[in-house]
Amino acid sequence: MANIEKQIADSIAGANGLTVTKLGLRFDKVVVRLMGNLRRFVEQLNLNEAVVLLTITAPIKLAAKTEQALKEQIRDFLDSEIPGRDRSITIFQNKVCIRIVRRSSKQAVKFVGLVHSPGTDVELLLKLAAQWLIDG
Repeated sequence: MANIEKQIADSIAGANGLTVTKLGLRFDKVVVRLMGNLRRFVEQLNLNEAVVLLTITAPIKLAAKTEQALKEQIRDFLDSEIPGRDRSITIFQNKVCIRIVRRSSKQAVKFVGLVHSPGTDVELLLKLAAQWLIDG
């Protein structure tokens, strides 16, 4: 399970002729644990054909509190039923963006979490992840 975050990031980067390093993505121990916990949380939700895309800046210093806040934000965003819009927030000094997108019927992924260095182009990350999901 721990490597799925890296595998998804490698797939997204590779599909676009990039590397995870060029995209500014991070995979330290805290990142892998946080994204794995969020993945398990999202997989328990009834999303139909939707996928939760999430970006967050590193470093993540308050991982447990950040995780709880992110779960609440994801649940609230899904309940708001406002498709096609991003939710941009700051949680414990980490900039977060959440986007809900449709996935292809071939795609089993329900969550894509990308932790990145400050200064990374979040719109590009979200665009590349959404395209990867559509292309399946």
